[in-house]
Amino acid sequence: MTLKFEIYRNGERLKQFSPVNAMAVGPESMPWSGSVGFRDEHLVVSRNDENASAVALLWDMGARGAYQLETTRLPPRAKAYVLNVELARFRLMKIVQKQEDWNLFDFPRTEKFQQQFREAQGLFAEALAHLDRPSAASKLADRSLGVALDLSEDLARFHAELLLVRRKANGALPKHLFGCRVDWTIKNQKYRDTICEMCDFVVLPMPWKLLQPTEDAFVTDALDEWVEALAKKRMLVIAGPLVDLSDGQVPEWLYIWEHDFETLRDLAYDYVRKVVSRYRRAVTAWNVVAGLHATTAFTLSFEQMIELTRVLVQQVRTIASSARTIITVKHPFGEYHASSHPTVPPMLYAEMVAQAGMHFDAFALEWEMGVPTRSQFTRDMFQLSSMLDRFSTLGKPVFLTSLGVPDRATPDSTDQSGGALDPATAGRWHEAWSPQQQAKWLDEFARIALSKPYIENLCWANFADLSPSLPGGGLLNDMLQPKPSMAAVVALRESLGKGPKKSA
Repeated sequence: MTLKFEIYRNGERLKQFSPVNAMAVGPESMPWSGSVGFRDEHLVVSRNDENASAVALLWDMGARGAYQLETTRLPPRAKAYVLNVELARFRLMKIVQKQEDWNLFDFPRTEKFQQQFREAQGLFAEALAHLDRPSAASKLADRSLGVALDLSEDLARFHAELLLVRRKANGALPKHLFGCRVDWTIKNQKYRDTICEMCDFVVLPMPWKLLQPTEDAFVTDALDEWVEALAKKRMLVIAGPLVDLSDGQVPEWLYIWEHDFETLRDLAYDYVRKVVSRYRRAVTAWNVVAGLHATTAFTLSFEQMIELTRVLVQQVRTIASSARTIITVKHPFGEYHASSHPTVPPMLYAEMVAQAGMHFDAFALEWEMGVPTRSQFTRDMFQLSSMLDRFSTLGKPVFLTSLGVPDRATPDSTDQSGGALDPATAGRWHEAWSPQQQAKWLDEFARIALSKPYIENLCWANFADLSPSLPGGGLLNDMLQPKPSMAAVVALRESLGKGPKKSA
């Protein structure tokens, strides 16, 4: 199957184009295998079957930003589609769906949104009427998409405001609202004291790769020191993920067992037993597993993924019966699933785990954006809100255990990539990333997330700009001074009646 698209900018047909993060997309907006490239003046999507397919890619919308957008699923045909038109079609379709999901069609105070929708719909209808003149159709479609993008984010904000006011009035906001992920390799007393002063809880990573660098050695001194310090401060601790089979998270010595599931399961079981037994008195909740559905390091069948999840969750519950157990769904947009390596879509994994009779307490999501790696290209607030909604039907609370965006549009030589990640190539939310834009994103996303009754808390991925996972990803700079994003956290807490935290 081959789909072809013509691409226009300001009504001019592009003869050259370099697609960024382009992939074929199937049902439920889930990426699937296929090749995407630009040749013979067309964007070409090729797959090995005749099923209708969509395409997703990073799309620059000028002053509105640059986002990972997708088309509707389209049947193969000889004539090329106009990419601009199909991007607008999909966003309008999603707006209709979400207005119905959010019960906004007949809601008071939504007339301005209906006017915006009629404008976008009218422009799109004109674009369809001009498909025999693709240049004119593309200009109309671009205008329609611009109005639709603004409208969709406005709807997400409006819906969040309604639910957040209701959740606050009902006293249903989380007691422990905001936390940060600890980098326990940092030996800095001010860092340690400040994170305890400013956060309601911490996420304490326990990477298998660091704690068991060789099969017969556990290295826990630095972690022991942190656990003891947090216990003295009476901090709530979410520990883990314990077993994360994502690329780069697995001990090197474990790869020799990549085709031996029974041995892998037994080694993971033994590791979890040792870690949970050691720290069970200091940990409030255990993030047990992550990335099983997305691993390319190991070839696991779906049944093996579920079995490993079940075995490890039960092991934690046996040792630490009073602690909560969490299962992490990584890369919820599923971009990893576009590879040829056998993986499982994130929502399918989550649904099967929820239905498999396991006794666990919550799901966790990791959501860092704004850098050019799979699943971390920029998306708008409507897309993020819609993705969170997909977890509302699973019957479990959701922890957001790793949130973050950059504070700059340039590489950061001090981050964990050593400056290899350039945010400017991964899109932008309205404007180029900056400390102020990072703070705006944090505030807006936090309000959208906390409006959802199943969201239990928020955790920022980097507390300070000391080897952050994203360029300038911290709430504090490298001198441990607050940035605008930290001020946004304080203001958010006060607006929700949670009271201020101490300042640095």
